[in-house]
Amino acid sequence: MITTVNPKGQVTIPEPLRDRYGFPPGTKVVWLERDGDLIPKPLLSVEQLRGRFKGGELTAMLLAERARDRKHEDG
Repeated sequence: MITTVNPKGQVTIPEPLRDRYGFPPGTKVVWLERDGDLIPKPLLSVEQLRGRFKGGELTAMLLAERARDRKHEDG
């Protein structure tokens, strides 16, 4: 899918992608830069995060993410 950046620097996320990746109207978006790519991620509210990390897996997830970040930094 191709979109265009308008004069205000805005880009429309096509509806099929908004639906698939969870960008309902009013969603705040955080932009990540990784390996020269821009990655839009929905910024989830506290209510949306509630219960998401049950089971004590959060520490393992954070350690894995840090390992990936170190790998990217070492390049």
